[in-house]
Amino acid sequence: MKQATAYKKLQGCLKDIFVFSISKVYDKQDAEDLTQDIITEVLASVDRLENDSAFYGYMWRIAENVFKQYIRKKKTSQIEFNEKFCGVYWETPEQKWIENEEISVLRRELTLLSKQYREITVKYYIENKSCSLISKELNISEEMVKYYLFATRKILKEGMNMERKYGEKSYNPSNFCIDFWGNGGNSYIWETFERKLPGNIVLAAYEKPLTITELSLELGVSAVYLEDELEILLKFHFITKKANKYQTNFLIFKSDFEEEFKAQIPVQEICKPTTEAVKAFTEKLLTKYRQKDYGVIMDENALRWFLVNLSMINALGDFEENIVQAKFGEYPLLSSTTRGFVFGHDNRYQYSYFNGIYGRCDNAEHTAYYSAVNYCIIKKCQRWQGGSVIRSNTLCDAILEKNVNECKSQEVIAQLVKEEMISVQNGVLKANFPTFTSKENYRIRNDLKPIAVKIVDCMDKICTGAAALFKKHTPKELREHCEQLAYVRCQADAMGIIVENLVADGYLTIPEKRENLCVYGVKSAENK
Repeated sequence: MKQATAYKKLQGCLKDIFVFSISKVYDKQDAEDLTQDIITEVLASVDRLENDSAFYGYMWRIAENVFKQYIRKKKTSQIEFNEKFCGVYWETPEQKWIENEEISVLRRELTLLSKQYREITVKYYIENKSCSLISKELNISEEMVKYYLFATRKILKEGMNMERKYGEKSYNPSNFCIDFWGNGGNSYIWETFERKLPGNIVLAAYEKPLTITELSLELGVSAVYLEDELEILLKFHFITKKANKYQTNFLIFKSDFEEEFKAQIPVQEICKPTTEAVKAFTEKLLTKYRQKDYGVIMDENALRWFLVNLSMINALGDFEENIVQAKFGEYPLLSSTTRGFVFGHDNRYQYSYFNGIYGRCDNAEHTAYYSAVNYCIIKKCQRWQGGSVIRSNTLCDAILEKNVNECKSQEVIAQLVKEEMISVQNGVLKANFPTFTSKENYRIRNDLKPIAVKIVDCMDKICTGAAALFKKHTPKELREHCEQLAYVRCQADAMGIIVENLVADGYLTIPEKRENLCVYGVKSAENK
């Protein structure tokens, strides 16, 4: 790091450094001197720091070291003796600090102990309980209690003599996001990772298995609080435990893979001829589909979006069935007994072309379903949300044009109307997107089959390179399904790139107002 950059950062930290200093030495003049020493040392050594984002952790490590040097210097200086003092012991401020420091280190080591060691130690030393009472409370033998106490003393002694360093995630948590591809209920997946801690646990334990002590140091979280989170992650098989170590049990697309993928796979070059083919094919179909009535009025632009999106969805289905499943077989079985992939990103979907793909969402009776593709490029006019079963059922009720009184939740109806997904006309629910029967869906798929073949070929070229690359970035314990997931994850990239190219060419335009461009519904009660 350059000194000029460090100086700017230090300017914003002067107050914090002084507060640190005054809390250590209690004297304003000494605190000012200590603050100056810290700033001088940081500026003198900051050129050794390679990663600018690690500056603040580096600065506080320097502050602690400079303070320790300050204390050592104080200890060697002469202390003026007070002749009026009567007694045999005089505790100096330096000795008091050292004692407090030892207590602080002991507490640190206690927070790193795993549950059984920590519980027994606390009961014996803090709650003053006997070994026999502890054995009854924990339902273990007295010999085991004594063993744990002996082992804990050894662990604490070793730990107090070690210089512990907290990991970067203790002050700079990663932007982990969870994802899912497959069928069946998956709400538990999203609910588990709503908070920062579970996501950072799985990121920390992704490359190699870690003990709870190692996780505690990396995350800056006491083991007592990690234990509950680890139990939840174990319950849903998001992590595994071998001996005393934990490791993430699903694949993560990390930024280093994404950057290498962009650099090595010529996706734009692969997609360019397919983009032109999609444009030409769609233009030929416009005349035929201008006269179709799918329950909503579509202008020329909306009709183009409708046909392009259906081409992509059909190609995605064909690719899944004819390429991915033919090559790899079924999706893995999840803890929820459904099949699919749970996977993650460490970059808040930075490299994604989508804000969610809902390929087929059926109602409970399987008499209707809807599809919604949230291309990132159309987020200002379409942000389609999934959600609860009752929400999906209500959307399908609108596709089937049911009477309002037949629906179970008037509150959900009101919310969907507010979001402009549906409307109510003369007491009947109406979908604010194209709908058609399963027979019509079959005919449309046939019309789009020639272009779907070309899109599938484009997807295959991208996924072949992505699979080999992703394998290199995957821990060996998780490689069994990594190539299959690379196909699942990267097949959609072709869709996103082609659509974004068509927008850039001006063939597709993005409306300023709310419009469900890439949503459609199918009444699936009748046979094809």
